[in-house]
Amino acid sequence: MATGSGGGDDDFSESSSSFFQQELNRNDTERDLYAILQISKEASQAELQQAFRRLSLLYHPDKHADPRTKQLAMDLFIQAKKAYDIVFRFQIITRTKTAREILDEYERLAKEREEKRFQQITNPNGSVQMTLNLTDLFEQMNSTDDNDFYKPNIEISEFTVAQGIDVPLTNQDTATVSAVATTRNGRGSGSITTSFRRVLADSSWFRIDLGFGNRNILALRYFRRLTQKLQASVSSSFVLMQAGAIVTPGFLFSTTYQLGKHTSTSLQWKTGNDSFMKGESTWFDNMLIALKYASHYFVAGLHYDNQQWSIATAVQLGFVNTYGAIDGIYRLQNICNLRFSLKMFIFGPWIEYGIDRQLTKYTHGSATVALSTRMGVLLRLKFSRGSQSFTFPLQLSQEIIPSSVFYATVLPVIAYLALDRLIIRPFSKSQQEREQKQRQDEAREKQTERRQEAMNAQQVLRTIAERTKDNEGVNGLIIISGHYGHLISEETDPSKVIDVTIPLQAIVKDSKLMIATNVSKSNITGFYDPCIGEEKSLYIKYSLRSQLHQHTFTDEEPIILPSRDHLIT
Repeated sequence: MATGSGGGDDDFSESSSSFFQQELNRNDTERDLYAILQISKEASQAELQQAFRRLSLLYHPDKHADPRTKQLAMDLFIQAKKAYDIVFRFQIITRTKTAREILDEYERLAKEREEKRFQQITNPNGSVQMTLNLTDLFEQMNSTDDNDFYKPNIEISEFTVAQGIDVPLTNQDTATVSAVATTRNGRGSGSITTSFRRVLADSSWFRIDLGFGNRNILALRYFRRLTQKLQASVSSSFVLMQAGAIVTPGFLFSTTYQLGKHTSTSLQWKTGNDSFMKGESTWFDNMLIALKYASHYFVAGLHYDNQQWSIATAVQLGFVNTYGAIDGIYRLQNICNLRFSLKMFIFGPWIEYGIDRQLTKYTHGSATVALSTRMGVLLRLKFSRGSQSFTFPLQLSQEIIPSSVFYATVLPVIAYLALDRLIIRPFSKSQQEREQKQRQDEAREKQTERRQEAMNAQQVLRTIAERTKDNEGVNGLIIISGHYGHLISEETDPSKVIDVTIPLQAIVKDSKLMIATNVSKSNITGFYDPCIGEEKSLYIKYSLRSQLHQHTFTDEEPIILPSRDHLIT
């Protein structure tokens, strides 16, 4: 059978060990920890230890006299040792994890200190909200007076910019500084808030907030997980009104209990208004706010969530504001989320419906329509990218007008379809093509490195293979030939097949050859992938007790030799 690169000495690098990875590269998806150890994912700890012990003896540098071969053997030994440490450490966690997931978890913990040190750098987050008043536009559109000159007045009724910075002080302590600046109907206001949060050892944390601006705020909050299913939090706040120096207290106590796998319930008791009444107000307004803080609210909620549906219901009872609400989310996998909300207030119903979806890899968008007799028709557009968000509430009308509802529902859909067709899809396609080309370039580069690494490994295993053949004798298990790659009978392309006789013979012991791993054989030491993306198989021809055997294994099929089924009759 024609083969590609073989195990000749001319194929080996002159460098000592530059092609062996001193560290297992998390981006190298070609390698598999189980294949390096030649075990299956279901192997027990005893089988894992036995496999590592066998490889340690196989790769031990003291068995090689040549200095270069000794160094190459040391690199193989280190590679097997690291794979063993990772699999052994995480084998107790779960057997459903892949080697890639185990390696990711191992490296995550190994770099934990470095990541925490990196997190000391501030983590900024910000938001921008601009409210547009379009009521005059729709009043003009619905006007019956033909003599009216069509010149709608579109104004920005509110503009808010918020910016926050999280600063991890220690593993348990985090400080936050945030600032908000708002202009509403020509009047501006602003505030700055500092927070300190400490995580305690008993599954709890507390936070202190200090706010300075039009109103000075002091807030304290404590959270604790009482049991695996029950958690509770309590918070208290004090607001100092500038006009008249009125102090208004607030208090909130809440509990959440996990009823089942998908269901939870919550209870809240609160006094006051936790929004702290943004904006300017008179002394009389502050008196009304103080009376409002004397009111009590009781809120009960039930929440159900699975992979497709999320439904939440709540009832609030209070002297000032009483309502019932139901919110629902229906998830269309990999397409979008459909949202619906119904709140029943004393003044009438409040209805919301909308959609949100991932626009690009890092950008998320949503559109929500809100209807109520008290507010009219409101369209809310929101875009998020990373830790930044941009919100645009559009007030279409102060009453529920059919044309406003129609445009609020239809225009975002048409705008998205146009945006998706003209911008998002071409951009995503271009990005995918760039990523695909990058992956192909990386795969070609890795293929060259893996080939050289496999040839270096075969140089180490050559002496071991010869020693194994001598120990087996004429009646033992002798690998006559082994070829791995795209094997398709006489049409086989020699450049897509490699000779793996040496690494197979090297692991024969007591007339047996067992490689229990059920992943691609390109991960086995001394192998590499000669035809990336194509179907591969392994052909082995061997003799046992002077009888010829042969068999072709699929790429992920475990290898067990000898077998009566392999005998050539």
